[in-house]
Amino acid sequence: MIDGADLCERTLAGWLAPELIEHTRRGEMLVHRDRADRIMDKYGLDGLVAALPSNIYYLSSHLGISAMMGRHYSSFAVLPRNREAPASLIVNGSMVYHLDYRPTWMPNVEVFSYPIGTDAAGRAVPEPLPSPWAKAIREDSMTDRDRLLMALYAEYEGKTSVSAGGSLANALAKAGLTRGTLGFDDMRVPGVLGADFHGRAVDALNIFREIRMVKSEPEIAILRQAAIRNEAALDAAIATMHVGQPLQDIDLGHQRKWGELGGKSLWLIVNQRGLNSGVVEKDEPTKIDSVGEYLGYKGDVGRTIVVGTPPDEVARRAEANTAALAVFYAEVRPGMTYARGSEIIRDVLCQHGFERGLGGAHPVGLEHTDQPWPVGSEPDPAYFEEVMVFEEGTVFTMDMPYHEVGYGTSHVEDMMVVRADGAEALSSTDTSLRILPA
Repeated sequence: MIDGADLCERTLAGWLAPELIEHTRRGEMLVHRDRADRIMDKYGLDGLVAALPSNIYYLSSHLGISAMMGRHYSSFAVLPRNREAPASLIVNGSMVYHLDYRPTWMPNVEVFSYPIGTDAAGRAVPEPLPSPWAKAIREDSMTDRDRLLMALYAEYEGKTSVSAGGSLANALAKAGLTRGTLGFDDMRVPGVLGADFHGRAVDALNIFREIRMVKSEPEIAILRQAAIRNEAALDAAIATMHVGQPLQDIDLGHQRKWGELGGKSLWLIVNQRGLNSGVVEKDEPTKIDSVGEYLGYKGDVGRTIVVGTPPDEVARRAEANTAALAVFYAEVRPGMTYARGSEIIRDVLCQHGFERGLGGAHPVGLEHTDQPWPVGSEPDPAYFEEVMVFEEGTVFTMDMPYHEVGYGTSHVEDMMVVRADGAEALSSTDTSLRILPA
């Protein structure tokens, strides 16, 4: 039996140095707080609890390593509706050092270690040191970096829980949310809390996405970089194209350039006549839809390429696509529905003699399609009609794919942000047909 009271004595007190770790709480807020408040009010929520990595990052601005490793339920973030209540990030104590370069804005950080026994009441007692490495110290060869790390360990000594669920329960208690109505992006989490939660749990997977449909300015700044870098990677991939090149190999140029640009390639959808098998053929339109990631946010740009001489109809369709997008970008305003945007595209294509053609917009952000999405059941048309509206701060692409058997495949799209007076381009909007020498 372990006496929990004995664990209150701090063995790392001499390493406490709040001034060294101030930067770990100065992360730039990504979450659009005003919109989050409005949507929580819409659904009668007292707070949000994130368990999915994208939403933990969105709420806390901390991209945790445990979450990236796929260690589910080892990290959480809590955003109370009441701004006077503390927002909380929950992390594994051994991972607190990542706050040094991935800071959070949240004022409360809850950490957990592991149980080392039970107290007189039979309750599990946590190891008070956040990390086992806090015991491995060579004081005669300490550097400034060592002292910063020890200050982090010292900050959380004695503040540990025995589990991530215990830390989450502490966070809810500090925010006064133990009996609240909370939105969870993973409905298994209330079960993790067990008897520590006495409120009402609401499935908020799509509520999170609804909030994320409108971006904060810090998000838009990241998305601008994601768009610019993804287009540069796409251009690098296009520059490699030549007759006889395996279509699947075009992706390699995208991957290499993204590596140089400090992000990562997620996918390149490359095809001729609707398929990715085979090689680049002369005079055939090639569709490329590219997506990459920078600081967790997606870049999404598409182009049509011909190696050789484009058929007349391919060239005319490319011109029609550009014309349709120009009209749509000039007309889009906050309050326009996504459906209306598609109507504009179809009308202009028809004016150019193309009755078969379409355009469909989608938001872009932490997910490629950063919007509510059907989850294993038939969608409610009324709900999706309600939420699929452009608002100031919406970052989107207008996808314009086309495929017709016997003709081929084409595609263009660029990243845009809706402002009060129209659309602002985040990528080049150069949707002209790319023609390369055969």
